[in-house]
Amino acid sequence: MNFFPLFFSLTVLSFLLGCSGSERFTKKEKESEVISLTNEVRLLVDEAVNEKEIFINSKCFVFTEEEKKDLINPGEILKFAISNNNLSLRKGDNFYEAEYFQLIPVDSIQFLICNEMKLRGKLKIINNSNSVMMINTLDLESYLKGVIPKEMPLGKGNENYEALKAFAICARTYSLQQLNSKKNFDLYIDVRDQVYGGVDVESEISNSGVDETKNLILTYDGKPAKVFYHSTCGGKTEDVKNIFGIDSAHYLSGIEDGNDPYCSISPSYNWEEDYTPEIFIERLKNANLVNYDFDVLENVYIVSRFKSGRVNELRIDLSSSQAGETTSVTLKGNTIRSVIRTSNSKRILKSIWFDLLMDENKNIIITGKGYGHGVGLCQWGAIGQSRAGKNFREILFHFFPGTKISYLNDKN
Repeated sequence: MNFFPLFFSLTVLSFLLGCSGSERFTKKEKESEVISLTNEVRLLVDEAVNEKEIFINSKCFVFTEEEKKDLINPGEILKFAISNNNLSLRKGDNFYEAEYFQLIPVDSIQFLICNEMKLRGKLKIINNSNSVMMINTLDLESYLKGVIPKEMPLGKGNENYEALKAFAICARTYSLQQLNSKKNFDLYIDVRDQVYGGVDVESEISNSGVDETKNLILTYDGKPAKVFYHSTCGGKTEDVKNIFGIDSAHYLSGIEDGNDPYCSISPSYNWEEDYTPEIFIERLKNANLVNYDFDVLENVYIVSRFKSGRVNELRIDLSSSQAGETTSVTLKGNTIRSVIRTSNSKRILKSIWFDLLMDENKNIIITGKGYGHGVGLCQWGAIGQSRAGKNFREILFHFFPGTKISYLNDKN
């Protein structure tokens, strides 16, 4: 999954309860299926080569794989290090070596405050190929409460509430898909997966959205659906195959976001980027697509588009002022965004749904719509539907037609 990840993000999810509890289901029989999966997730909180110093501001115990080793009081500093492939912990004059260490709050209702980040659950410190890795293990529902406010605008009052519930189901489904997908942990806490901010970012309304959709996930053909999400589709979502090369069921084939797009309220529904020819060439060189001999921008044009209107193929023609040689670079699909980037280069291009114009000085003007890869749930479209009175089920089935909402039956 950045205000709304583009990210990468890879898969996304969905959910089913009504707004303000008015349509809340109380019996599992009212939903389609029960999916049996664990509900515990492991988050990579931080990682450092050879050593890591952390500041603890809560009372907790230190455990090794064998036993309880020490009591940590608020304000203490712990120094973890790896030497000769051995993991060690130094706390003041106390020194320990172990395969791994775990920090667990003294009281189960307390939080673990580590380097000013307030965490639920416990923190495990391991040696990952001479890298000190900090892994926060907590239950899935608690994790989601630290995700929703970082990934979705909360809005005023209850205006976004159904969208928040829909997104909670999406985020829950995505999280399940990432279980055991990486070595030693399940999820990054940034846009590589979903942005997680810990306890301090939680809000009453987003927590309520998580609680009201507890254990609900989006499914297709009896399995958790492969779901993706993005900020703003611009009026149409995109076929997953065009963006990620994945053959998928029709629920990810792309849909219209209403005749009058619901996501038109997004601040990124329309946008513009301006480039000098020098900046445009610099982008190609930074991506190692051309060498430094080619310093003249001759032409830039769109070769083809997907059915949605997004750019499938972009061609850039260049020449060398010294050697007189010419070359062409072809960019395809979502790759265009990471190469061209925004005019100030701080972010990737908002989307590949755009038109471009080259003026007489060969400056490039790109006018586009939408933000993100365009696959799956459009977050601002969901918000627009929520404000229009749609409930979370209608929102999810709009963006993922043919899917169902099912119960997650955890094993714990």
